[in-house]
Amino acid sequence: MAYSQNKLIEKADRLAEAGNLQEAETILQKIDAKRLHKSEKGHYYRTKARLYEYKNIIDSAYFNYIKAKKEYQASGDTPNAMEINPSLAYILAANNKNVHGDAETYLNDYLSYALKMEDSLLIAKAYTEIASFKLNPNSKQESLEYFLKAMKINKIIDNKELQSTIDNNLAALYNEYIIQYDSALYYFNKDLIYLKKQNNRYGICVNLINQSTAYTHLKKYRTALKYLMQADSVPVNKNRRQLKYFIYSQLALNYQELHDYESAFNNMTLAQAYADTLRNEEQSIAINDIQTKYKTKEKELENQLLRSDNETNRILIYTFTGLLTASLVIGFLVFKNARRKEKILKQEKLIEQQKLEKALKDYELQSIDIMLEGQEKERQRIANDLHDNLGSMLATLKLNFENLKIRKNELREDEDKLYQKTDELIEEAYQKVRRMAHAKNAGVFASEGLIPTLKKLAEKISIPGKLSIEVNAFGFNERLENKMEIAIFRMVQELSTNIIKHSRATEASVQLTNHDDNINIIIEDNGIGMDISNIGKADGMGLDSIKKKAEQLGGTFTIDSKKGKGTTIIIDMPI
Repeated sequence: MAYSQNKLIEKADRLAEAGNLQEAETILQKIDAKRLHKSEKGHYYRTKARLYEYKNIIDSAYFNYIKAKKEYQASGDTPNAMEINPSLAYILAANNKNVHGDAETYLNDYLSYALKMEDSLLIAKAYTEIASFKLNPNSKQESLEYFLKAMKINKIIDNKELQSTIDNNLAALYNEYIIQYDSALYYFNKDLIYLKKQNNRYGICVNLINQSTAYTHLKKYRTALKYLMQADSVPVNKNRRQLKYFIYSQLALNYQELHDYESAFNNMTLAQAYADTLRNEEQSIAINDIQTKYKTKEKELENQLLRSDNETNRILIYTFTGLLTASLVIGFLVFKNARRKEKILKQEKLIEQQKLEKALKDYELQSIDIMLEGQEKERQRIANDLHDNLGSMLATLKLNFENLKIRKNELREDEDKLYQKTDELIEEAYQKVRRMAHAKNAGVFASEGLIPTLKKLAEKISIPGKLSIEVNAFGFNERLENKMEIAIFRMVQELSTNIIKHSRATEASVQLTNHDDNINIIIEDNGIGMDISNIGKADGMGLDSIKKKAEQLGGTFTIDSKKGKGTTIIIDMPI
């Protein structure tokens, strides 16, 4: 009998691992735990704990792991008792119940036992469990060190399953906390090879989803979509609804970034449908668990009542049980409803925050457009003044000189007056041109010069928390020629505007160096880069126009840019 029940426990464990939770639970219900040996009871409660953990009934999982550990210890099965420790630590940490540091105690005991046994595989597993426990923003460096320790030992013992666990968790560490997406993709791909060899469909699906998140971080949204679609095509049973919810949520996110709002909406609708199913499933599982506990308690009470002839006691016990069950169900539903409302409130706050950030960004871009438009209007106004005022004045001047030529034989006194009037007109025309030229540049360079003006520009167009533009200058001990300062300012101003509008950068720098005989300007950003072959296709004061301006001044204009790698622009101009 014990042998057959032990086989049932092993079968239930395999089914739970494969995601067949209902079938595993049915098998466990057939087992009479009282007839098992102590070590077999440990296997029974461990399998039951795993089943509850897969069903996300955390409290029941925790208490069954505790029971399993006690049964293993009572039977002298120390290795299996210690194997329970990582599961207990994970449950405490993952559900914010590690108030007294019990999770660390469980893991440290596990490592101490492994070191005492001098078992290389056990030591490597202990380091891996500790590294996984420390996989968070505050302990990311410690986590990396423990993973490297585990990997060093496993290179010697060459345990493929453990290496898969290390690779998967290392990839998650680089992807979510260290923010080195290329390293994350390296370890994800390494682990994927092993998972495919093992035909681990659940692991393959999770791996493809994780790779898609790395490509989303890299803003390679179409590549992310490809991996998500591959994940969606993998047939899985274990946690199927959770996986589908995550796949469709990520598909919606990437389609939104590509401005394919119809596809984004369709996938978000699918994700919401799976989310609703998951909530209903969780409630059903919780209610079933309460009902199971109720039936167990009811059975115990019935056995007690069979031994008692006191009808009054039986009525009281049933009444108490009914009230307790009703209270548990009501309390559970109220709790779930509160959690759901809290989640909806957080989502609404997040949406409002995103709307505010978008409005601020639009405002910044609009301000830049207004500034450039104002400059263009000012240039147009100066052109009109030159045409209307100076043009008419010079026309009069020409007529006066022609009149002088015609009247060269008339009286000297009239000729002197005409010459004097002409001289006054010439002087007035000269002063008007001088005032307009001075007014055109006075707002930018008359008092401060090129470098202070550029620094003020960078300060105005930087966006706190979104974009930081830094200006560094070397060798500018004296002012440049006014024409050169204006040309440099216009080029830097246009390139800075392009960074704001198109690069999606968070950092940019403008470096100017005066080498006495030439000026070197380097403008860099960490944005999404560009396709250099498209330069020259845009209208207006674009990159092609700036290049022509630099060449007109005898200089050179160079662009170094790749998609996803930022942009560097170098301008060299002779003085």
